[in-house]
Amino acid sequence: MTQTSLPDARMSLGAAALDDLFPEGEAFRRSIRTFIVLLTLASFIASFGLYQDSIASIIGAMVVAPLGGAILAISGALVTGRTRWQSITIVQVALGSLLVVAVGFIVSSIMPDPLVLTPSIHARTQPGLLDLGVALAAGAAGAYVAVRRTGSDALPGVAIAVSLVPPLATVGICLELGRPDDAAGAVVLFLTNFGAIVVASVIVFVLAGAVPSQAMRRERRRLRVGFALAIVALVLVSIPLAWGAVDVVRADMTAQTAAPIVKSWLSGQDLRVSDYKVDGERINLTLEGSEAPAGVTALASSLSAALGAPVDLTVEWVKVARQQVTATPPSP
Repeated sequence: MTQTSLPDARMSLGAAALDDLFPEGEAFRRSIRTFIVLLTLASFIASFGLYQDSIASIIGAMVVAPLGGAILAISGALVTGRTRWQSITIVQVALGSLLVVAVGFIVSSIMPDPLVLTPSIHARTQPGLLDLGVALAAGAAGAYVAVRRTGSDALPGVAIAVSLVPPLATVGICLELGRPDDAAGAVVLFLTNFGAIVVASVIVFVLAGAVPSQAMRRERRRLRVGFALAIVALVLVSIPLAWGAVDVVRADMTAQTAAPIVKSWLSGQDLRVSDYKVDGERINLTLEGSEAPAGVTALASSLSAALGAPVDLTVEWVKVARQQVTATPPSP
């Protein structure tokens, strides 16, 4: 009896496993229609969810959005040397991204202008290194599902759109509200996540064996060049995140050093801290209590001495008046 040799695990995860990312003919036209419809609906869900600060709605938009499959196709086309599909998928992602931004702008134009940004919107205007970690993991997960042909077909989109659709909707909302700086922060978050997803998924595809053969030297060279460009782009857009992370660490260290001094200063006063923010040399304290804070100048001097740097201290006091009344029933 002839023993059938088992296929190499790398070959079983090869380029053929990525064919579903590149539909042709009528299948491609149907996929484009589905892409537009679902992405539009997901954009509205995300935009309304951001305005409502509704985590459930935002998660729903992540599930519906098909943007992840298109981004996986960029990585798959890059790895397998499909130069035509590289252009098609990049254009598809670019136009899809503009669609999400436009929907966010439209939703914001019909909603009352908020006095302050909701926490869900604000969180996406200040990207950090943790967001980069999420995107790297999401890209790897989506690529792994694609090459293994396992799990739900929606999983790659869910894993990747989590880091893409809400920031894009935030860009549109902030542009309509006249907040270009916040919109720029959301753009940085999107670009960082996009670059991280491409880099992570390319690595997974390469490790899975989905690469051009040795005979396809031109495609291999394009793969190396494209991958190098993706890494360079990721590093460039990650610089603001790293810079922001340094500022956050400094602020945390300052806040921890200053906290015991503030507590000591508050002892004996009928006051409590309701808000405490540190931004460089600026320290903002918001206090609530029945009596005005005393010795603010002395507090600033103590903080400056402890931190070894100038301190710009701002103390806001919210007066709290308490009344306690005891009543007894009237005598018969």
